[in-house]
Amino acid sequence: FPRKIADLDEVVHEIWQGGAELNSDHPGFTDEVYKTRRSIFADIAYKYRHGQPIPVVDYTDTEISTWRTVYTALMKLHSQYACKEFNMAFPRLIENCGYGPDNIPQLQVVSDYLKQSTGFILRPVAGLMSPRQFLAGLAFRVFHST
Repeated sequence: FPRKIADLDEVVHEIWQGGAELNSDHPGFTDEVYKTRRSIFADIAYKYRHGQPIPVVDYTDTEISTWRTVYTALMKLHSQYACKEFNMAFPRLIENCGYGPDNIPQLQVVSDYLKQSTGFILRPVAGLMSPRQFLAGLAFRVFHST
């Protein structure tokens, strides 16, 4: 069990699902392009250590297009379905972190804003963590994010 924030460097590698390896029933199991890209993201998480800047990700045109489609669809639903706290906070993420249909925010930018406004930081993780590991991060004001 982590006793200090740097101890999270050890527990984040013990993921339940995800990382570079996929279960055979995963939709991307046979997609080599997807698996290669996923491996890049997992590698960022595996190499990250507390106190380092989170590496910048150069998103592909396909990823940005997918983001645009999802972002646009969700923006239409927020007022009806999102809680008031989300609807109050999201405009600040747009303003301070660059959320928008054509920009996938970088984790470090979001983390810096969250640190300044809430005291929390983001930490990259390669896949699904156990509840214990995830909650251990929250105890140190660390939110694990894929």
